[in-house]
Amino acid sequence: MAKINVGLDIGFSSIKVVSLAKDQDRYKLVSLGSTPSPQPGIISDVDEDLEVLADSIKKLFTAANIDQREVIAALPESKVFTRVIDDLPYLTDAELSSAIHYAAEEFIPMPLSDVNLNWQVLVRSEAKGRNAKTVVLVIASPKNAVLKYIKVLDKAGLRAKVLETEIIAVTRSLVGNDPFSPSTLIMQLGATTTDFAAVSKGLIWLTRSISTGGIALTRSLVQHFNFEMNQAEQYKKIYGIMEDQLEGKVFEALKPVIDIIAGEGRRVIQAFETKYPSNPIKRVIVSGGGAKMPGLVIYLANVFGLEVQEADPWYSIVKEKDVVLKLSQDNSSYSAAVGLALRTED
Repeated sequence: MAKINVGLDIGFSSIKVVSLAKDQDRYKLVSLGSTPSPQPGIISDVDEDLEVLADSIKKLFTAANIDQREVIAALPESKVFTRVIDDLPYLTDAELSSAIHYAAEEFIPMPLSDVNLNWQVLVRSEAKGRNAKTVVLVIASPKNAVLKYIKVLDKAGLRAKVLETEIIAVTRSLVGNDPFSPSTLIMQLGATTTDFAAVSKGLIWLTRSISTGGIALTRSLVQHFNFEMNQAEQYKKIYGIMEDQLEGKVFEALKPVIDIIAGEGRRVIQAFETKYPSNPIKRVIVSGGGAKMPGLVIYLANVFGLEVQEADPWYSIVKEKDVVLKLSQDNSSYSAAVGLALRTED
């Protein structure tokens, strides 16, 4: 019998679930679903709000016909501390553990006793020597954030098999571990944040998160045109940053915010290429709810001078014909949920 994995992405504006069956080396879509997140949702610490959120998750699982209780869920990048440490010499596992704890104190603005510290070795030289080095991706998750997610899942009658960061899940669904795919900048446009990852040979070498996302774009239209939020959201989705629509007025309102996001993307590319000059970024993949905005891909291609693609997390997944059309309307916003469901047991 095929093994079924369930990925659950609890976002600020929507909750998405994807259930995949693994059959030998292929994954097949079993079920999926999406529902708006109740507000304030996961950002709240109030029990009643978390109850409402858990109830929404329960209803989503019922509507999507998913009866598995074990899920793989994502922690938002803005809540975790991620850093690639690349200035270490050759170290054994025991030496590495103490070196990481020492290095982590520099970039984690809270006591290490308050975080769960995980790491993945990206590069380790074969043996000690003058040029030997160790490169490690370090992820620190605040324990109180982890406990809150576990509490919400528990209230929804679910159990977290694994909690991982959103950008790791997104990278898995969009690039996988294909060593031949070109070095890529992934831009995950969420409601409240935009997350960036420079990915090469299937591994993340640099990450960054900024607190500018889809809501900042909508608010810019609210201020510009004196719209209600709902109307501004519609204008953003219909006209986006197309200069030839509505005399370019929507474009002019959104451009300053898009430029903040694109400017950060450019800085990530420059930082990556400074560290790894022989391995330039060749393409950008735009993911998340904001990726569908009309004109965005072309605008970013001009800014970066690179190939820019809209994310398709379903490219390697077997699915029924009638589902394909439905997914094309909303595919990029499922990148995290698909990536979670694609996670194999370590």
